[in-house]
Amino acid sequence: MTMGAWGPGLLSDDTACDVRDEYREMLEDGLDDDEATQRMLDSYADALDDPDEATSVWLAMAVTQSKLGRLDPRVRERALAAIESGTDLARWSDNPRLAAKRRDVLDKARAQLIGPQPQRKKVRRPRRHVTDLQPGDVLSYRAANGHLVLLRVARIDDDRHSVAPVLVALDFTGIRMPPQPELDTLADKPETPDRLGGVRPPWASTSWRVVASFKRIDHDTAGFHRVARTTARPGDPDFRTSTYTSWQSLPRELERNITDAPATSEP
Repeated sequence: MTMGAWGPGLLSDDTACDVRDEYREMLEDGLDDDEATQRMLDSYADALDDPDEATSVWLAMAVTQSKLGRLDPRVRERALAAIESGTDLARWSDNPRLAAKRRDVLDKARAQLIGPQPQRKKVRRPRRHVTDLQPGDVLSYRAANGHLVLLRVARIDDDRHSVAPVLVALDFTGIRMPPQPELDTLADKPETPDRLGGVRPPWASTSWRVVASFKRIDHDTAGFHRVARTTARPGDPDFRTSTYTSWQSLPRELERNITDAPATSEP
């Protein structure tokens, strides 16, 4: 198997995925076909000099261009030459089963490149969901058992796909909103370490990057309420989380975290 590949598929390869994504992003940003192609060739010049990576680059670019009706003749010829050379299949020779699947993939790619090409498709920048939350905002969520979960907005991630909040659970147990002085002193809830081979424990994750779902469900329609603001914490501007979710899914995760905790009674 090739380095950076996790399967025999054309795009089951880190380099191939990068080529596809970067090329599409250039078109989304308004570059014309020739300029986008040339920039890709310049950007991947080192990879094109590496026999182990060149095939991935040429094939990914050629097939992506073909699907968009923008197949450049130069890219087409280099991709076909890479297929015909047999170099790619040689790299899969240690696994006959995967080599056979890769051969089918290359045959389909070749047929696509030499066959009739589709009409040129428009490529538009994807619509971004933009949150109205701000760093320091505090959201509350009322769980089914009566507990109030408090989440603070540590930072806002802004990329080409969304402007999304990173939420951190506060270490709070109660059924009523705490007064502001207490709120400002609440620590972030610590994560519970995962047990290898065991059931995922409650609060294995206590921070999330949250995006709107395909149905455009936002925090205010998913059961979250903006109830307060709190002071910034050291490191908030650079806060990162490895857990990604949607507003539609986050309530289910919170419910799982606290399903065994009884609601407290307060005067």
